[in-house]
Amino acid sequence: MAARPDPARAVYLIDGSNNLYRAFHAIRELKNSRGLPTNATYGFTGMLRKLLKDFQPHALAVLFDTPEPTFRHEQFAGYKADRPPTPDELLVQVPYVKRVLEALRVPTFEVPGWEADDLIGTLARRSRDHGRHAVIVSSDKDLLQLVGERISYYHPVRDAFYDAADVERVFGVRPDQVPDVLALWGDLSDSIPGVPGIGDKGAKDLIRRFGSLEALLEGAAQVENKRYREPLLAHAAEARLSKELAIVRCDAPLEVQVEALTLGPPDVEAARALFTELEFGAFLRDLPQAQTVVEAETPLAVSDAQIAAAVAGLEGSGTVGLGLVRDHLDPMRAGIVGLALAPAHGAAAYVPVAHRGLGAPPECPPARLFAAMRPLFDADGGRLAGHDVKADLVLMRRCGALGPRFGFDTMLASYLLNPERKGHDLEIVAREVGGLEVPIWSHLLGEGARAAPVAEADAGRVAAKAGARAVAVARLVPILRDALEEDGLLPLLQDLELPLAEILADMEMTGVRIDVPFLAALSSEWDAELRRLTSGIYALAGREFNINSPLQLGEILFETLKLAPGRKTRKTGAWSTDSEVLEVLAERHDLPRRLLEYRAIQKLKSTYVDALPALVHPQTGRVHTSFNQAVAATGRLSSSDPNLQNIPIRTEQGRQIRRAFVTDPGWTLLSADYSQIELRILAHLSGDPGLIEAFRSGDDVHRRTAAILFGVMPGLVTGDMRRRAKAVNFGIVYGMGPQRLARDQGVTARQAEQFIAGYFAGFPKVKGYIDASIASAEQEGKVRTLLGRVRYFPEIRGADRNARQQAIRAAVNSAIQGTAADIIKKAMVELHRRLRREGRRARMLLQVHDELVLEAPADEVEPVAAMVREVMEGAHPLTVPLVAEVRRGSNWLDLKDADGRSKE
Repeated sequence: MAARPDPARAVYLIDGSNNLYRAFHAIRELKNSRGLPTNATYGFTGMLRKLLKDFQPHALAVLFDTPEPTFRHEQFAGYKADRPPTPDELLVQVPYVKRVLEALRVPTFEVPGWEADDLIGTLARRSRDHGRHAVIVSSDKDLLQLVGERISYYHPVRDAFYDAADVERVFGVRPDQVPDVLALWGDLSDSIPGVPGIGDKGAKDLIRRFGSLEALLEGAAQVENKRYREPLLAHAAEARLSKELAIVRCDAPLEVQVEALTLGPPDVEAARALFTELEFGAFLRDLPQAQTVVEAETPLAVSDAQIAAAVAGLEGSGTVGLGLVRDHLDPMRAGIVGLALAPAHGAAAYVPVAHRGLGAPPECPPARLFAAMRPLFDADGGRLAGHDVKADLVLMRRCGALGPRFGFDTMLASYLLNPERKGHDLEIVAREVGGLEVPIWSHLLGEGARAAPVAEADAGRVAAKAGARAVAVARLVPILRDALEEDGLLPLLQDLELPLAEILADMEMTGVRIDVPFLAALSSEWDAELRRLTSGIYALAGREFNINSPLQLGEILFETLKLAPGRKTRKTGAWSTDSEVLEVLAERHDLPRRLLEYRAIQKLKSTYVDALPALVHPQTGRVHTSFNQAVAATGRLSSSDPNLQNIPIRTEQGRQIRRAFVTDPGWTLLSADYSQIELRILAHLSGDPGLIEAFRSGDDVHRRTAAILFGVMPGLVTGDMRRRAKAVNFGIVYGMGPQRLARDQGVTARQAEQFIAGYFAGFPKVKGYIDASIASAEQEGKVRTLLGRVRYFPEIRGADRNARQQAIRAAVNSAIQGTAADIIKKAMVELHRRLRREGRRARMLLQVHDELVLEAPADEVEPVAAMVREVMEGAHPLTVPLVAEVRRGSNWLDLKDADGRSKE
């Protein structure tokens, strides 16, 4: 291969259009969290930055095609006629690629009516004539014809330079013969016709033999191969036209001198802002690190005077970033090792609380620390900012802090702005939002089981890391606040999510009591049931085998019992034995049915019955779940460690687990559940008079829907009719199509289509609302809830039909489900305020989607039940009433309303 040219003499000419298309197709499904496709921009920028880093050129230009017809279209009307239109996902990225080039101060050119190839040819010849060495950067074979003296070709995929000898060796002919080959071979991508029946190999063989296209056409009668000779004689005119189209012109009207292609220093701040917007963290790290939060020596505040001075030094500094260092991931089991405080600009301070080991600083009891921090805790306007303040609140309250009041949470802000972001760790948010690099704890402590305890690490190094992270939090606040204000999301953070974080901290600390003896008895009972099912499965299989082995199970089902249809997994080629397969087979054979029962009990037993007792906190005697505010894109809360929102209630076994959730003697569990909140929100959003009237009159909306679907009077609706109508009601909300409805309800696709058509005929404005929602989502690429929460759907504009259909279903559902999530959050915030204002001892324990679970002392049950109903039903005004059904009992399963009725 050719040698790399001297950077001081080289002029790199990048085929912008070719490299952009290549990047678009090389990287798929990449977008930022706002939904903007970024795959082509990322790939192109990566290619450019690698070239700049590896070759350090002094001169460079990027050349682009223009959308206008070129002179070649005038020569041949069919030129590029068969090329598909540029995908919308690529078109939207072109301005961003040009912004990247502008930020990096790379000269960029395009000329109406001319292609990038011709601009490259013109500048290559011009550079050569000025004594420079032109390097063409492309993977387009057409440009090989330009290679010659002081003009070489660089293939970015192969990372190889070609001179004329390399072209002849790799392509098979000299550079000047490339147009002759293309004249015969043609070019499908440009719709250049060529000569029928002559392909790549034949074209090159003929040109090597005759030397040129003209010589070949003049001697066509001498070609022995009839398959070549006759087309050459019949299509000589097409061959000459094809060559003319394939020749790269070197006389484009490009008013630029070679000296103007000299590279200047990049606009670092413009590049930082752009890469932050595009969320190109890797490229942000490559920029000069003027904004990077580095580990600087952070002074230790040990004595009371030093702590007081550190706090006083933050007076007037605006936002103060707080960074807690804890010795366990779970704040309910952690202790405070140290605490960092930092302004956005200035020195951080670190208070060591519980370092140990040789040379460790003196301990600072948390009570002493919190007393010194009272000015910050009580500051007007909530000057303290944190990242995941809920976890900080849990830990600090456990250690005796009465506050603090946080004014900002950078994790929650990131989540509100970009709910689709895969993670909201401080490292990710700092890099992608602020262009900041913050130190990672694993660099100091190691990872996994071998990680060293942070309390035993060098206090100075811990202080430096904690201080840098606190600085990053403080610096992120104004950036995130401005973005929230721009998107109309700041009230959602200040009035909903931040107050909710405090409430969830209280709920996590309170936990829920578990009846451990009951679970032990249930575990024994289910052990016996699993043994019974195992014996039955062995009998049906005709032999014993490992029920938990998919490989052995597949052999039993599909090779021994010969059940069909079976399907094999792509990854391993083994028989698939997932639930979907077993459910189909269970309709025809008893063994897969029993397997489903076995798996259901085994999963519940291992996930809850046997696991929950081990999670009881040794100090509180309760189980403490973690509520996640920044996970679900719809705005819903999720629960983890353990997940108490996912206990199935449709099966008897699942309901039995709820029986284990109890309360203290003299206390009662209260459960308040919104009735059909998502259908009520649908009625409000759609304005459908039939749906609105059903809820205002207190009718059974499922019965009314069944009457419409089946054409009967409401009094004649059967239980089965109501069940099917209920499936349609909620299926509409979740974007269910006729195929899914037919499968779930055991009806034909035609019947399912009739159900859906009947529903829309009975509630016509619902169909109008859904259509309008889809159109709005397609236009804006996002949806909003009633309270302004945003979710982005880039796939809705994409070419992938399946992804687009999924996005359409999710877009309609997200506005409804997200509004429901916002409403119950509002109810939680108001209920917490009311309970405190009235001095009640009752407290919230759990939130499970549309349900709140509280516990109250016996003397507060009735007034608190009334309060809960009032707050939940008045949480947000709708055109239909919100209804909350409140029940009470000694455990989560056996709940009854005031009239002694259980939930249906």
